[in-house]
Amino acid sequence: MIKLIAVDVDDTLVGDDLTISQKNKDAVRQVLERGVFLTLATGRMHVSALPYALELELPADRPLISYNGAMLRRIDGELLHHQGLDVPIALEAAALCRARGWTLNAYFADTLYVERMDPNVEYYVHMARVPAVVVGDLSAFISDGEKTVSKLLIVGTAEETVDRIGLVQEVFGERAQVVQSKPRYIELTHPQANKGLALQRLAKLLGVAREEVLAIGDSGNDVPMLKYAGIGAAMGGGRANAKEAADYVAPPSGEDGVADVLHRFVLSGQSLQCEGP
Repeated sequence: MIKLIAVDVDDTLVGDDLTISQKNKDAVRQVLERGVFLTLATGRMHVSALPYALELELPADRPLISYNGAMLRRIDGELLHHQGLDVPIALEAAALCRARGWTLNAYFADTLYVERMDPNVEYYVHMARVPAVVVGDLSAFISDGEKTVSKLLIVGTAEETVDRIGLVQEVFGERAQVVQSKPRYIELTHPQANKGLALQRLAKLLGVAREEVLAIGDSGNDVPMLKYAGIGAAMGGGRANAKEAADYVAPPSGEDGVADVLHRFVLSGQSLQCEGP
């Protein structure tokens, strides 16, 4: 029996239009009415995930997993856990991006900081619906007070991202969690900050067994939680590594994949013997 559900936001709960479909919303409502604990698990900032949590009418004391698992914070603002990047790693990443002219987003105290406004930042601001604070040299910004950033995000074109991610993974190795989420994003978090570990922490807090957890996602940053959960469900339009890590492949997000998963494994009580589409 599923008691805890973690749902990714982008390209899972919401599609290209950044809205929650009525079918997904209705399925979530039915799950909540049954008393099942459902939350969001996203690479987004906490403040960027909040509007979707409020739209779903999740309780104020509901913890949300944000920054790919670096933060566990309740909707009402209470911080339960934070695992930011070590300052030397953040500074090394900032220097690498500055030397190569790459756009870098830095997240501190749930605020987005950038060196300059450019098309990549404008794209991100549109997608996340948050403002960006321009501070010039991010290395100097992070060094001042030795700020522990929740996450760093390299933004480029899809082609640039494919070319860059191998280098970033090679440079940081096991010193940082480096994943590609959306086609234009390379995410860097603390090695112990991922959605799987955050979901495990939440399950322990709630007294829920791993077998009673359902995770739904679509991308590389979802792989750890898809592997951890008793049932991992990936969107049909998701990245190959997410689908490989999942137990079930649902229809794409644009075809109400979340509703499909919730009906199949929670509302109808079916099991993993069900065949995916």
